[in-house]
Amino acid sequence: MTLSELNLYLFKIINASPQASDFMINLAIFIANDLLYIMIAVFAWFWLRGSYTVKKYILKAFIFTAVAVLISQCISQFFYHPRPFVMDVGRTLIYHVPNGSFPSDHMLIFSSIAFSYFFSIQRRTGIFLIGLAWLVAWSRVYLGIHFPLDMLGGFLLAFSLNLLGLSVWNRYKNSLLHYVLYIYEYLFRKLIEKGFVR
Repeated sequence: MTLSELNLYLFKIINASPQASDFMINLAIFIANDLLYIMIAVFAWFWLRGSYTVKKYILKAFIFTAVAVLISQCISQFFYHPRPFVMDVGRTLIYHVPNGSFPSDHMLIFSSIAFSYFFSIQRRTGIFLIGLAWLVAWSRVYLGIHFPLDMLGGFLLAFSLNLLGLSVWNRYKNSLLHYVLYIYEYLFRKLIEKGFVR
């Protein structure tokens, strides 16, 4: 079995069947579309209200995720792989533009954040977020807008970047956070003084 055949085989197993319940479809749509925005809101809240240490981990996650997404966009430009619905494969249950599917940006974002915590003293948080990332991966294959290997590609890219960039982060993290906090405190000075944010 070739890699393409394996990819298609796994897709057919995971993708929603015609007998799929409305509950499962709606759950998958929520996970695929809305969970990212909830995570962004949670991280924004923790940034605004969190301590120096909390902000350090959030900044790390943001930087690694931004670099990962930038690399992902380059990969998509030079290595275009069509989405399942472009190939007329399986069931597609939500709308998506027919751009390249490899690697999955959603999986890449969730995995980059997860590994930024996993490769730190916050490993338990990282493990929880890795589980969340694979839940997102399932939902997007289930709904027919990604292949399983798109998810594996995003996961491995996030893992590699976090592992390779760890020494660079450890070297520059304090100066980076100092600079970012200087800008943040300047912009939010009045709110910080009033105790609305930290």
